[in-house]
Amino acid sequence: AARRDARTMSTVASIALATPRAPSARSLARSSPAPSSSRGSLASRRADASSSSSSTSSLTTDKEKPDWAGDDFLSKVVDAAISNKLLYEGLMKPMARRTLINTAEKNGVAWRDIASALDADPAVKALYDEIRNEDVEYPSYYLQPFHAYSEGNLCWLAAFEAEPATYAMALRVYPKDRITAEEAQRRLRDSYTSALRSHVERYSPGAAAEPELIVDVGCSVGISTRYISDAFPTARMIGMDLSPYMLAVAKRADEGKPGSERREWRHCLGEDTKMEDGSVDVVSLAFVIHECPEYATRALLTEAARILKPGGTFVMTDNNPKSAVIQNLPPALFTLMKSTEPHSNEYYTIDIEGMLTEIGFEHVHTEQTDPRHRTVLASKPKK
Repeated sequence: AARRDARTMSTVASIALATPRAPSARSLARSSPAPSSSRGSLASRRADASSSSSSTSSLTTDKEKPDWAGDDFLSKVVDAAISNKLLYEGLMKPMARRTLINTAEKNGVAWRDIASALDADPAVKALYDEIRNEDVEYPSYYLQPFHAYSEGNLCWLAAFEAEPATYAMALRVYPKDRITAEEAQRRLRDSYTSALRSHVERYSPGAAAEPELIVDVGCSVGISTRYISDAFPTARMIGMDLSPYMLAVAKRADEGKPGSERREWRHCLGEDTKMEDGSVDVVSLAFVIHECPEYATRALLTEAARILKPGGTFVMTDNNPKSAVIQNLPPALFTLMKSTEPHSNEYYTIDIEGMLTEIGFEHVHTEQTDPRHRTVLASKPKK
């Protein structure tokens, strides 16, 4: 056992060598990212996203999932290492944080400065009191440690670091491209909204009609909400999340932004939104389902079906189990990733398309929207 732990520690320690390194000239040329959704016309951004999406079509494999997830032997070995408290607390958790922070800061994202500025802003904590719904009962799966935070998303540090963490994630999608963190984020989000736009125009009642109400479930600090809002500039948006910390940061960041008058932030369960039946045109879950056990995923999809209007659209984006990049991650990286995502085994083995069909959706299909991620779309029958 001691030899096994030593080998695992050696493997995980190699993460330092696996972290992408940008040329110094590129790093020096970068500055902290500004909101990118205002850059360029919507038409040009959709064209870019469409081109990017089509170029990813060959980046999947015939395998249904990576070997390091599910019940495979490799997955069980990784899980055993993660269950070792000494390894997890002493090595994996701090190393996972360092990997994200290093990726961000080497590429011009001022991770620590962004978090410190939010921490020093009294308006953020005032918004927490305004947004928090005392009637919310947190499900047990949401109270687990994840993302290398002992309190999960129910803490200020997770909320303050969420924005730079998303830029680090976006940069890792395009490790060989000489692009800024802002451009990486724009590509990531526009590929999603472009797929959504195409589905809405093809399958919604009156193909040219714009959605009136869009709900972004698990909106975190509102990045996905604002990108979707910009893509559908006449729609009213509701960003929902279980973390009042995240929502306080989302609302503060949204103040004064174009279209902020159309956006609302709600502290509630995505599985029990309290919204009326058939009242919503689009339900979105961006990078949410990998954080949920299977029963919660089913509940989220069932609730989406309930609140959607006939002909309404469901859309989710998340890691693609068939992605060649995801399936061939180095051992250090997939070990660290699993160590911060307690529901990985379930996520990578869930048949999302099958579940949507079983719940009653139609026109269910998956798009590989970037080298790592898929977007799954479906429509509620028009009746």
